[in-house]
Amino acid sequence: MDPMLPTRITARPGRLTRLAALTVASGLAAGLLLAPPAAATGPANPTAPAAVPSASTVDELVSKRLRNPRLGSNVGVLAIDAATGEVLADRASTASMIPASNMKIVTAVTALATLGPDRRLTTKVRAGAVPGEVILEGGGDPLLSTKELRQLAKATAATLTPGQPVTIRLDDSLFPADGREPGWTTGYIPSVVSTVQPLARLWDYSKDPGANALAVFANRLRALGFPVTIGAPIDAGEAPLIAESTGHTVGDAVRIMLRISENNVAEVLFRQVALATGNTPDWKGSRLAAEQVMASLGVDTTGTALRDGSGLSREDRVTPRFLVDLLRTVRVVNPEPFRLMFEPDAMPISGVSGTLDDRYGRFTTKRARCAQGDVMAKTGTLFDTIGLSGVSAPGDAPERIFSILVNDRPQKYSALTIRQAVDGLTATIAGCWR
Repeated sequence: MDPMLPTRITARPGRLTRLAALTVASGLAAGLLLAPPAAATGPANPTAPAAVPSASTVDELVSKRLRNPRLGSNVGVLAIDAATGEVLADRASTASMIPASNMKIVTAVTALATLGPDRRLTTKVRAGAVPGEVILEGGGDPLLSTKELRQLAKATAATLTPGQPVTIRLDDSLFPADGREPGWTTGYIPSVVSTVQPLARLWDYSKDPGANALAVFANRLRALGFPVTIGAPIDAGEAPLIAESTGHTVGDAVRIMLRISENNVAEVLFRQVALATGNTPDWKGSRLAAEQVMASLGVDTTGTALRDGSGLSREDRVTPRFLVDLLRTVRVVNPEPFRLMFEPDAMPISGVSGTLDDRYGRFTTKRARCAQGDVMAKTGTLFDTIGLSGVSAPGDAPERIFSILVNDRPQKYSALTIRQAVDGLTATIAGCWR
């Protein structure tokens, strides 16, 4: 989640927009969707003007919108025609800026590029060296739930002699313990992110999520009649497998991370990418892995510093041009295996879902309302940063790819009113506010 947004955000059912419907159609053609979507509702704004503003008109209108004092003086904007790459508006697009959670676009791309959407991340239980000893092995599944841990304990119990004493040891060796990212504000752990560990439950914001998960597993075994003690951590290696969770796919994790801006999911995926590329899954190795994936995609990283997976780091830097180039690469130039990023249950949709839901004031103003349902984009919020980067396709207009980053935001205005100013700028780029 963004530090200044609610922790649990869900989409409302039955609201499939034109932009999402276009993505669904292309996904069905390629046989990529996990399940059939609901029927499309057609254009979200049938009254939106059909004529497409020219590049010069968009550029002129963007200049006008940037006079809004809520946006401040440190704003980077780039908007292009998705199909042709024609620049529609460019303001400081090569400036190196703090991206906030727009960094999760990078994490989504690197995870899908290296792991693939169907890779399943599981949690395992292995036999210890002596009878009655079991090892709970964290596999870096960022969506692991309390229910699944209890089910895993039940499956483990079925392999044991009823009532026998059990010693449980934790294997969290998949990721090295290297603490807080240097650019994170001290209070972020555990308020908006956890210590990055390979065994952790979704929604557990804590300093030691592995210990908490281990306690859930142990308590379930106790409830099943086993005397339980907790032993010292251990690297299980290739010890015999006793039980294994069904786990979750990388695609599932990417969807949730993008839709609700989930920080813990992002940081675990950041480490998984390092493992997949043969790098050490610590901060340094994960950064190197992200840079390697960008290079493999041919995306210019000039002006960037990819410090973490969530965008919480004050040391993260990107440029609007980098984000637009990356989005165009995965949307148009090389859409496989990135198509799911643009499905209805992934990237937030303007006024409809995730962190762009109208319940949070997004795309609700008189000027921005025209773009409801026609923008699919990743949000970003830090104390002094507001960002929005994604794709728009209002009415019959061609798709446009854009990135808007506001740094050093004026503190005399609320974060919400600045986000709404960004929404208005986005509606202008989309072509519906003129």
